[in-house]
This record gives sequence, C-alpha cells and structure tokens, in this order.
Amino acid sequence: MLRRMSLILATFALTAAMPNAVEPFPRNVSTANWLQFYGARSPHSVITTQNVSTLKTLWRVALPEPADGSPVYVSAVQTRTRLRDLVIVNTIAGRVVAVDAANGFRVWQTTPPVGPRWTTSSPAVDPQHIYVYGYALDGYVHRYDLRTGDEISGSGWPALITLKGDVEKGSSNLSIATAKNGHSYLYMTASAYPDPGDDGDYQGHLVTIDLASGEQHIFNALCSDRDTHFTNRGDETDCKALQAGIWARAGAVYDAQTDRVFVTTGNGTYNAQIGGFHWGSSVVALRPDGMTDGGTPVDSYTPEDFQALTDKDLDLSSTTIEILPSNHTGWPRLGVQSGKDGRLRLLNLEDLSGQGGPRHLGGALQILDLPQGHIVMTQPTAWVDGARKTYVAVANNHGITAYQLAADADGEPQLVQTWARTDVHGTTPVIVNGIIYLASPSQLTAMRAATGATLWQDQTIGDIHWQSPIIVNDTVYIADNPGYLTGYALPTLR
Repeated sequence: MLRRMSLILATFALTAAMPNAVEPFPRNVSTANWLQFYGARSPHSVITTQNVSTLKTLWRVALPEPADGSPVYVSAVQTRTRLRDLVIVNTIAGRVVAVDAANGFRVWQTTPPVGPRWTTSSPAVDPQHIYVYGYALDGYVHRYDLRTGDEISGSGWPALITLKGDVEKGSSNLSIATAKNGHSYLYMTASAYPDPGDDGDYQGHLVTIDLASGEQHIFNALCSDRDTHFTNRGDETDCKALQAGIWARAGAVYDAQTDRVFVTTGNGTYNAQIGGFHWGSSVVALRPDGMTDGGTPVDSYTPEDFQALTDKDLDLSSTTIEILPSNHTGWPRLGVQSGKDGRLRLLNLEDLSGQGGPRHLGGALQILDLPQGHIVMTQPTAWVDGARKTYVAVANNHGITAYQLAADADGEPQLVQTWARTDVHGTTPVIVNGIIYLASPSQLTAMRAATGATLWQDQTIGDIHWQSPIIVNDTVYIADNPGYLTGYALPTLR
C-alpha cells in the first residue's frame, strides 16, 4: 500500500494540471447539496429504480492527483465568472479542487502546503455554504473561500490536527455538525500511516474545532486526561502509550438526538476499567465540543474480548458508529459498529455499555458474524424504506449484506438478515431512492436496496481504494485511483 500510494503521488506531482482553459457547455444551477462524506441523508435525486439503468457517462476529467475519498456538492455558488454548481474533492496531496458539476470544467484549485506522505480525507462545507475545509499534508485543516478557492486564515485557521505529520495520518473524512447549543463544529481524526504502522510513535485522537471561534479541543484516545497536541520529542509533552488510531471513513459521527459525537479507537492500551485514561479498542461518546469529564468520556463501549482483538490486530477502528433511523416507540437510540473481526454489533447509543456510563466492558445488544466474513473497512449504511422499516447494509472486499431492524419475541430490537451477496463487493455503500450504489475496483454497481438485485453497472472507472460516490439531481459522481473524476447522468434529462 505504501509503495502504491507513493508511486501515485510521484506521478501526479510532476504534472499537476492547471484549470481547464475552455469550458465545454453551461447548464442551469440547482438547489441540491451534499456537503460532506455521506452527508445527504435526504438527498435530492431524480434517479430511481425505474430509470437508473439508463445512466451514461456524462464527463470524465483528470485531477492533478487522485482523490481517495468522496466528493461534495454545493449548488448555486457565485464563482468569479458565473453562478455554478460545484463538485469538490480533496486529493491525496492535500489539494482541494472544484469542478463545474455540469461539465467537469475545473473552476479553481488550491496550492497545497508542503508536507510528508498523503491523505485519504474528503472535504466538508460549512452550513452557510461560505467555506470548504480540506486536510493538508502539513497537519492542518485549511479553510477556503467556496467561490474562489482562496485560503481564508485567522481566528484559529488553519487549524492544527497533528504535530507528528510524519507518522500520524489524516485518514478519515472531515465532518461538520451543528449541536443543540447552536455551535457548529468541525471534526477531524488522526491515526497512523501503514509504515511504520503500529510501531510508530502515534496516538489516535479527535480534534473538535468551533467553526465560529476556531477554539479546539483534543480527545486523545491514550492519555485522554490531557487536552493537548502531543509532540514526538518523547518527553513530558508526549504520551508514553502508543497506537489507538482513529481512521474509519466517517471518523467522527454526531447524533443530534443524543447530542453526542462518537469515535471508535484502534488497537492500543485499554485501562479505563481500572480508572486509567487509555481507551484502545473502544467506542467512546463525547460532548459535541469534544469535551470530557476530566478525561472520562460521556459513555463508552469496549468489547469483553478487547485484549484479544488488540493482540490479533482485529480492533474496531476500521469503521465507526452508523446511526439507525428508527422511530420505534420504547426503543433507545440505536447504532451499529463493525470492525476488523468481520462482525456487526448492535449498540444502545444512550447507554453503550448497558451499565449507565463509561469504563465498563461489554454491553452490545447483539453481535452477528457477517456472512461474507473478513475485515470491514467501510462505513455501514442505514436507511428507512417506504413502509418505515429500518435497514442497514455492510460491504467489504468480500461482499455485501443487508439487515432489517426488527423486534424479537420479547419486543426488543434485533438485526435480521434480509439478503447477502458475495459476487459483488466494494467500499462504503450509498443509498438514494431505494438504490444502493457500490464502488469496487473498475466497477460501479447500482442495486435494488430491498433485494440486492443489480439494476445497473459500469466498468469504465479505474481502480478503487476508499472512494465512494455521491448522487445529486440526475447525476452520480465518483473519483478513482488513476486520478479521474467521473459524472454519470440520465441522458433523457440532458
């Protein structure tokens, strides 16, 4: 993986393309938006199970470097030349690139700060559609004018994420949430690069940044009683414990109902059950501003077999909490958590351990082995169908399985498998209008969410790593490893 990514960076660094000189054709702007990774829970799209089979390639454009994440979409942006809908990506070199959603014309791009390694993060747009935020290789999140791509500094920006940029990686996608207190926060997590990987001097952590003031708090998964950025000097400014990276695709997940933000940590020391401040191999819930009670999270879930999972490198941090949108009377707020062990855990997001607070072991309501088995390194995806039934799909490199959230004989919540496929596989599944879109190397598949049946498939994209699509209006957008961004559209509406 290290060699593969290094070769991609070297190739594209030599020939970073400039914005297109001639624009192909204009198009009317829309009102739809997709502001962050899987950020459009109720997206606007006219692509349905009846017409998805007619999708055709609308445009395919080369990026300066590959973007190893998900695009975002912002409608009606007044750029320097005219009003446009923008599709925006964050490349592996930390560059943010905006193209016209109608034709792929490159509207603007940033000049990324110099830094080591690469990033697999995706950008995020603020709720007012003024700024787009991107993680760069200097270890900071930078703020850019959505209209021009100009960097806007000051008031805490750019915002520091890591002082160990040579070993700590910005893997996860940026996310933004507005909490019950009215403040909007940006979340970014840190983990480790594959080389030296678990032998490196890193500590997984979440940085929470108030968008208005730039004030930030750091939850360190190890030495959580210290709200600070650790250095690599190995002295009192550092944490002696290592690992516990936070690197899932979603990174941090905010739930408005509980007013909590959830992160899942990787393999590393866990001693919270005896009063310590190390939270390896755990799901932790924090206040929306990233604060704890003197280093103790609001709540936590740690598997009873946490030590075995850590020893075997089968921790949970390859994915994170997916909230299940259920309105069932009498049930708590529910979520699912998967991981490297190929299992799916149903959790009570209001009481993760089932014991009324953090620092306990166990507490899962249900634990299932995925039919396809193997490591899950994608975000599960939940939805509600027309009959108000809740479902969740989990994909990995060996297949995809769908479950329904239903009541057991005692009326308690449980997950019941509805269908599974091992002939298709991929990254994070995305569902819109009853269609699951699943990207895999050189293939993008659309399936009927109710049954898993294939409705449409394209095999013209390149290799895929973490990339997942977005679906807005009549178009599907996705990036790939060869460095292209593609739009597929319904030809009848063009």
